[in-house]
Amino acid sequence: MAIYRNIQMSFWTDSKIVDDYTPEDRYFYLYLMTNPHTNLCGCYEVSIKQVADETGYSKETVEKLFRRMAETHKSVFYSKETKEVLLVNWGKYNWTKSEKFRKPLGKEIENVKNAGFREFLTALYDNEDSVLIPYPYGSDTTVTDTDTVTDTVSVTDTDSAVNAVDPEKESKKVTSKDRKKKQTVYYPNDGTLNQAFMEYAEMRKLIKKPMTDKAVTLAMKKLEELATSPPSGSMDNDLAVKILEQSTMNCWQGLFPLKEAPQGNNVRQGGIDWSRV
Repeated sequence: MAIYRNIQMSFWTDSKIVDDYTPEDRYFYLYLMTNPHTNLCGCYEVSIKQVADETGYSKETVEKLFRRMAETHKSVFYSKETKEVLLVNWGKYNWTKSEKFRKPLGKEIENVKNAGFREFLTALYDNEDSVLIPYPYGSDTTVTDTDTVTDTVSVTDTDSAVNAVDPEKESKKVTSKDRKKKQTVYYPNDGTLNQAFMEYAEMRKLIKKPMTDKAVTLAMKKLEELATSPPSGSMDNDLAVKILEQSTMNCWQGLFPLKEAPQGNNVRQGGIDWSRV
């Protein structure tokens, strides 16, 4: 295991970081790239409690930050089931073609527990052209500037370490059919629920299980069943959002009942309740 990690200076001037990442996002992302649990492949095990202890945040705040990094920035995914972090762009900036490097790298990838994460890394390792990077959707989530970062890092490379997608280049690759799919409105009467379903559909692409039209219909029907309570007979949209977020965060192909009871005063779009920090 390396005793240090390198971060290039352009991290602080990159337009995505400057425009989209809050101070808390930057601190959290730097932690995820430089903490002692990191490894060669960019997918490592660490519990929510460990992250909370090492960053100084509460466990609730850590969970909301992970949700924000996944849903807003599409740069980090966390599996609660296997307690694994996936850094989407780690391979781009830290892997080499050296056989001496690739052999231990391949072994690490084989040991990744989350199937979706393992398939994503395997595709990168094999240099497959069909690897899917999550397309960044916007978010209106607001957080406040309350923490100061004092950690120092050494400097390497000349490119930004955070851009998952170049929007201009990516838009040229999108066919008219794909563009039409991205603009599909699943729940026109609830923007939050519609956004959650779109992010679930994008996650399915990431794990190489894209949804057909029939699969979308079946998923919406399943979601309605899971989020409908017997007394009212109608779907609870808030519960439906949480069910979708659960599958998205854990890279689950299907939709399942919530494993944990919903907590009060929860921010649905990944915002941080700083009164609880």
